[in-house]
Amino acid sequence: MREILFDRFGGPDVLTIRPESPRPEAGEGEVLVEVAYAGLNPLDHKIRDGSSGRAEGLELPAGTGREMVGTVLSAGPDLDEAELASRGLAPGTRVFGMRGPQDQRGVMAEVIAISADDLAPIPDSVPEENLPCWAGLALAGLTAIATVRDAAGIREGHTVLIHGGSGGVGQLLIPMALEAGAARVWATGRAANAERIRELGADPIAYDEVDWQQALREATDGEGVDVVLDTHYFSTFEPSLELLRPGGIVVPLPSLADLSPARDRGIRAAIPAIVPGRDRLDHLVQGMRSGIYPLEVSQVFPLAQIADAHRVLEEGHTRGKLVIDVRA
Repeated sequence: MREILFDRFGGPDVLTIRPESPRPEAGEGEVLVEVAYAGLNPLDHKIRDGSSGRAEGLELPAGTGREMVGTVLSAGPDLDEAELASRGLAPGTRVFGMRGPQDQRGVMAEVIAISADDLAPIPDSVPEENLPCWAGLALAGLTAIATVRDAAGIREGHTVLIHGGSGGVGQLLIPMALEAGAARVWATGRAANAERIRELGADPIAYDEVDWQQALREATDGEGVDVVLDTHYFSTFEPSLELLRPGGIVVPLPSLADLSPARDRGIRAAIPAIVPGRDRLDHLVQGMRSGIYPLEVSQVFPLAQIADAHRVLEEGHTRGKLVIDVRA
């Protein structure tokens, strides 16, 4: 089978296709999945270049990618037909999911073995052309849930500022914050993406046209907001501390974010930790079916163009998700 691997840390060109990788076998608690599409995330290039903490101790050559959509082929020795049926994971079922935090294997391969606990079925009514959206849903969605529910604890009446409202995670943070009861949400993004942010239910702040700090102060009559969700961090974290109301909280998404500037000033700060689980994946399914979580895919690359896809990924400012067509 074809599989994307890298044998050293470095730029996008270290990613290569191995055309005859051995097909994996499903271990205990695992299923084999024929992958259709795989989602891309900033974590992917940070692992590839060695800058992520997840790169420490990674055995090379290694695969890449964390989330996918595909079709169940078979299961490990401890998962019989009845068990698979009870989970909704019978062979032939279309599923989406992401590898758990301790699973270092990639998903950019024609067939993968993955824990059954890290998968959920998608509705039969989903048309083939919509599968790329599901490939990019699991990691972004679980990150958004961890951010809104676990780290920020958004509740009824909160006002929220989201940095990066048109990105893959940002497009889910906005509806989830509103779903949790936020009274009003502002989201920064480029002017070209302002309408998309508005469609999602937030008030856009075009950082490439206005001073976003001043714009928020004016919008809140100088009071600021209760919660800042910061997908950017590097240029936005410390300036955002000036925009928090007393008792507010700032939640940067990068796992290596330095929280000390906030804590030194007595401001609550937290980094979200993804919590895997079927219940949360099923919640994402419900949100997609109802149209509450309209995640957007901006570009689909064939597997052979994985290096080009990583270059676009590293540039940032991507609207929605980037996805790899593993079958192309």
